[in-house]
Amino acid sequence: MKKIMLVMDAAGLSMPAVDFACYIAKLSRSRLTGVFLEGGSGDLVPAGLAEETISANIRKFREACICRETLSLVHRDRGLPLSEVISESRFADLIIIDPELSVSGADRHAPGHFVKDILASSECPVLICPYSFDGVDKLIFAYDGSTSSVFAIKQFSFLFPELSEKKVVLFQVRKDDERAIEDQFKMKEWLKAHYIDIDYVFRKGETADQLFGYLLEEKRAIVVMGAYGRSMLSMLLKPSEARIVVKTVDLPLFISHR
Repeated sequence: MKKIMLVMDAAGLSMPAVDFACYIAKLSRSRLTGVFLEGGSGDLVPAGLAEETISANIRKFREACICRETLSLVHRDRGLPLSEVISESRFADLIIIDPELSVSGADRHAPGHFVKDILASSECPVLICPYSFDGVDKLIFAYDGSTSSVFAIKQFSFLFPELSEKKVVLFQVRKDDERAIEDQFKMKEWLKAHYIDIDYVFRKGETADQLFGYLLEEKRAIVVMGAYGRSMLSMLLKPSEARIVVKTVDLPLFISHR
């Protein structure tokens, strides 16, 4: 991995997001591109925000990257925020985004509509920042037997070979049909070719509920999951549940879809 985008509101710099993004960039020896969203319909920047405020935030970002030994670039996007981000995602390896990033001051729920739109339309994987971060000891792969869940696991593994020695948990809500059992065997075979320390966790019941309950007890882990609308991700489409998922779990969420 070589190019990571950190998408930010030009009006307000989130230092926890910068800290997390620098950790990921340094880990993967990637350059971190700070994408500062400045304008467009539903303007991110409040009326009257002075140019010096934006310049100050950009300066803080650059200084933070230097202090954290992270190579950085800055892009100032002044057009339609969503269109600009999706356009840039085509030429990036990964997007990192704060779950509370918003295109309007009123949309401060986590994740907001803007973040959901990015998840649905991004042309590269998205990594949602946690609210607090203290390193990575474990990788949790949410596997539901779907093409999208396997694709996400493979994408993550290819982007982060540096984490191949971390403990891996394959979490699955078990299905008892013959095809599912055969696919489980193939998935285990693939994992053994890429990771050393692997545990398998099986549950019965509703996939989203079981995964959410399991993640409540986890710390210092990254969660990897597939296409929007499956498993726990379906909960992110419901405003009443989305905030509970993101804020209560408080783990980095790696999301990829084909």
